[in-house]
Amino acid sequence: MKDILKIIKKYNSFALFCHVNPDADALGSMNALRLVLKKLNKKVYMYCDGVVPKNISFLDVKLEENEKHISQVEVCIMLDCNSSNRIGKYAELFDKAKLKVVIDHHQKSSYEFDYSLIDMTSPSTADILYEIIKELKVTINSQIALNLYAGLSSDTGCFVHSSTSALSHKHAYELLSYNFDLAEVNYNMFKYKGSNYLYFYKTALKNTRAYLGGKVYVTFFNYKEYSRYEDICENPTAFSFLEGIEGNEIRVKIMEKTKDTFSLSFRSNKYANVCNIARTFNGGGHIRASGAETSMPYKELLSQVLEACKKEL
Repeated sequence: MKDILKIIKKYNSFALFCHVNPDADALGSMNALRLVLKKLNKKVYMYCDGVVPKNISFLDVKLEENEKHISQVEVCIMLDCNSSNRIGKYAELFDKAKLKVVIDHHQKSSYEFDYSLIDMTSPSTADILYEIIKELKVTINSQIALNLYAGLSSDTGCFVHSSTSALSHKHAYELLSYNFDLAEVNYNMFKYKGSNYLYFYKTALKNTRAYLGGKVYVTFFNYKEYSRYEDICENPTAFSFLEGIEGNEIRVKIMEKTKDTFSLSFRSNKYANVCNIARTFNGGGHIRASGAETSMPYKELLSQVLEACKKEL
């Protein structure tokens, strides 16, 4: 952390990155850091290869489209992931950065950074970032607190996941003193559903198959279906209706995002390490929640997914 603090204080221009298919921890952490850097009179630009899910638009994330800033800034910081293949189309530009930094809580990859703060025991990147901000002694306002709270509540599933720690509750307690609208945040993140969710659920259930005696569920959306429900498909909580079904351990979401690219999302209930499965496809993430992308044909992909699930189980 001391190295990260020195870098933030020393340099004056930053580009921030988070993973594809962003959630509230990725976007909330990145936006909170942007607001802090702005308070320190730094130049800062945010990049994400993905759309902001509608249910977390209240974070007021403003993504940069002009890529020229990436080669011009002094420091590039990756948040909520620790491999360039997780930031999509910006990977090559990040690889060429003058100074590469990471702040994350996922399982480590082999990617090499100049400076890294990766705490795999932390429930969220927002938890780590909050500690950094306190060390910087920057005055936290309601907008910074809101983004941090959204991040830590997102990755703990509103404080019900096994990763939830006493420190997460302590951080939430402290952040709530900044008087953002907690009820509004929780409604948008964990309850809000557009009217088209009814049709989405119908399609999702129709496209869900059970494998390995029901221990594995696979939900597949083809390109046409994904295009129709893209905003919902990009919401990590949209498939939570499949959680906790008796006998099931692993849930796999496969989205055909383009005609030759599939997005993979893996979730487990109690014991399966789905990060091991995601790494089969050059992805990564958490023990219970991970992701990847691939361009292999669907039949071959499904076969390899099931083989990797079987091996992990």
